[in-house]
Formats: sequence, C-alpha cells, structure tokens
Amino acid sequence: MFQIFQSHGSLRALGRTLSSGLALAFALLSLVTGCSRNPTREPPRQKAGPHPVIIFDIDTLRADRLGCYGNPRPTSPVIDALAREGVLFEWAFSQAPTTPPSQASILTSLYPSAHGVKGKKDRLSQEITTLAEVFSDHGFATGAFVDGGYMNRGFGLLQGFQTKVDRRGGLEEIGPKALNWVRDHADEDFLLLIHTYDVHTPYDPPEPWRSQFLEGLAPPSPGFEPTALAMETIRQSASSDQPLTLPDNDVAYALALYDAGIRYVDDWIGSFVAELEALGIYDRATLVVISDHGEEFQEHGSVLHEKLYSTVTRVPLIIRSPLALGGSQVPDVVETIDLMPTLLELVGAAAPEQVQGRSVAALLRGEELGPKSAISESRFFGRQRAVTGASQRMIFSQESGRIELYEYKQDLGEQDDLATRDPNAVSDFEGQLSDWFEWMRATELAASEYGELDPEVEEQLRALGYLD
Repeated sequence: MFQIFQSHGSLRALGRTLSSGLALAFALLSLVTGCSRNPTREPPRQKAGPHPVIIFDIDTLRADRLGCYGNPRPTSPVIDALAREGVLFEWAFSQAPTTPPSQASILTSLYPSAHGVKGKKDRLSQEITTLAEVFSDHGFATGAFVDGGYMNRGFGLLQGFQTKVDRRGGLEEIGPKALNWVRDHADEDFLLLIHTYDVHTPYDPPEPWRSQFLEGLAPPSPGFEPTALAMETIRQSASSDQPLTLPDNDVAYALALYDAGIRYVDDWIGSFVAELEALGIYDRATLVVISDHGEEFQEHGSVLHEKLYSTVTRVPLIIRSPLALGGSQVPDVVETIDLMPTLLELVGAAAPEQVQGRSVAALLRGEELGPKSAISESRFFGRQRAVTGASQRMIFSQESGRIELYEYKQDLGEQDDLATRDPNAVSDFEGQLSDWFEWMRATELAASEYGELDPEVEEQLRALGYLD
C-alpha cells in the first residue's frame, strides 16, 4: 500500500499608545519569561488523557522565516523558546498552498481531494467530522477565535466549536476575546484555536515592529507598498508571456515587512503564554504552532501562494506538551493532516475512521515511526501535485505533464531540477502518486457544499487579495 497511508490586551494597541521604548520593553519582558525556561531534553511529564490544547494557527507563515528554522533575523524568540521546550518537526508539509483547502485539511485530517474544499465558495460538508467535534463529544470546552476571511463560520471549518468568534482585525481584535475565554475555562479541559492573518498581505505590521525590521534597508521604489492588490496583480501575471516582477529592493522591503509581522505575532504569543503561566495552565497544556501555507517572494518567478514549492508548502509545526520529549527535533516528513489524530491520541480520544493522516505522538515521545511521504495538491498552475519523500520531492503538473525533482533538504530554494538526471526517483514518485490517486478515487466522503458569499465576508476576502 502507498507509503503515505503508512498580555491582557493587544501588543498592537500597546505599539500605538505607548512610546516605542516602552512597547519594546514590554515585548522584551515577555521574551525573558518565554526564554528563561530549561531548554534541555525533558521526558514526558504525564500520560495521555484530557488536558488543555491550544493551537496557534498563523496563516501564511513559511517555516524558514522563523529563527528555529534558520532565519537569522530576530523574528520569533518566543516561538523559538517553545521549540526548545517542545518538539520541532523539521519537515512538515501542508496539503495545499491556499487557505480554504489547507485549513480544512488541518481540521479534518483529510486531503483536499477527499474533503472537497478547493474553490472560493466551497463549504465543508456537515457530514465530515472535524477535530473540534471529536473534542466536544469527549466533554471538552471548545473555542475558536479566528481572523475572519476564509475561516469565517460560513465556510464550515468551525464545526464543533461551541464558541466561535470570527472577526477581522487580527490579534488586536480577537486576542483579548480569546484570553477572556481562557480565563473563563482555566479549570477545564479545552480545545482552543487562535487563528490570525497578521502575517498575510497586506504586509502592514504596526510600530515599533515595522521600523525595527526596515532599519538599514534600501528604500523601495517610489510609491511601492506590498498591498494585497499590488502583490495579487504581480501573482496573476506569473503565467503570462511578460510577467510582472519586483526589483530586488522591493522584494527585500516586502520580506522585511512580512518578517516584522511575524515578530508582532510572536510577541503577542509571548504575552499570551505569560497569562497561561499566571493562570496555572501552561505546564499542563499542549501548545501547537502551525500554519496552513507559506509565501513566495519571487524565488520561482511569482509572489504570494499557489505553487507547491517548499517556500509555500513547508510549514512550521511545533508541539510543546507535557506528553512530549522536550527539546527534540524530528527529521521525519510529516503532514498537517497528521495533527488531528496526534492531538486526539494525546487526549485519549479515538480518531474517526475518516482520517487520512496518522498520529505522530510516538515521535513526540522520541520513538520511531516508519517512513512516510507527503502529498500536496493545488488547482492552480496546471493542477499541480507534489510528493515529498525522505530526501527528494517531485512536483507534477497534470495539465502540461511537466515534472520537477529536487533534493529539497540540500537545495532549499529548489533551483536545481534533477528530473532528467534521476529517472528512477521520478518513476518511484510517479508510482506513489498513482497509488494516491487510486486512494482518492476510492474514498467515499460527502462532497463540499456551495453557496453565495455573505457581503461582509466577501469584503474581508477582497481586503486579503482573494477576490478581484
């Protein structure tokens, strides 16, 4: 069978109301709290069973822009500290390069071809079981505080969450509400999802984060700002005969603002973790840092996210848990669909039969699992599919028949295409992909639903650059 089977408030508000010095001092205080813990390998402190689970779902965060994944910029000291305490998965891959299918995969443990959420108006079928529904059925309080857009409850991804807050406005808007919910459920076992678009276009971090990351850079072209509209215009031209491209100084400017957004979110997580400690939740909780996809900055001739290169499909996955061997890094390939069965095993709940991911709880304990390939799929750029193995990955375009092959762990930018030089590897990946297609054809699940967009949600999506 196919291998695959096998703070009390907002830091943004602080940045606007306090002086830059005070805001930075507050952020540094949070970082001291976050980084002072023992980063050495620690054995699991408890056995599987009910306990709080918190997921930080940072939309559009590519792995290599975090310090713990190799970024030399100081983008993520708090997340880095969580990684030192927990388990960092070095090679986690998302199932799709865009939000609707990828987020649906995270919350259902199904590939997009199985759950059917692919287009802009698709809605997850109510017949599909979500992570929150299983937690709720097992007596957990469940709360989702998400940044609107494609995470709006109308798309069906929040099925099973008893509390749903789906307001645009980033962590400034939803962060305090999430914290109040945690205070109300501090003595309970719960599942909490916090999702933010603060790293997504438009790259517009507040001060002092913005200035901190622009310092020393060459200025951008006159009038250039990496707004959702500007970046989407460039992305849409990528398949034309004369695609638009940004000069190097504009790419560097956009990337600096992107990094600044990461640091803003990281500082907010630091203040949130400090509150968890004050409430007595931190030591008994499982914390997850994950993203649905990354972002391209012209490494492959485009921007934003729709291609299946590692810049877009390799995502952070960090799990800090009292059930995990702290201070570990896992070199195994994993998929974001593995998160749901893993969390269910940690809390002692059985995964529904539908799941297509596998639990990696054994890897959290320092044990071995057999090898696994990861599949990613995109309806864009020729209906691409990617298969990621232990050292190589193949990208296949269904429409053109083009095949690319990369040694992705050595060639991080995936610039050296080995497809014509390693036909045996290509043949092996083609066999895996053929098996996967057969598996998807044999999968009998409810089709996604379809409906018109709510005007408010439509406006949110337009502001994010998803609609013309």
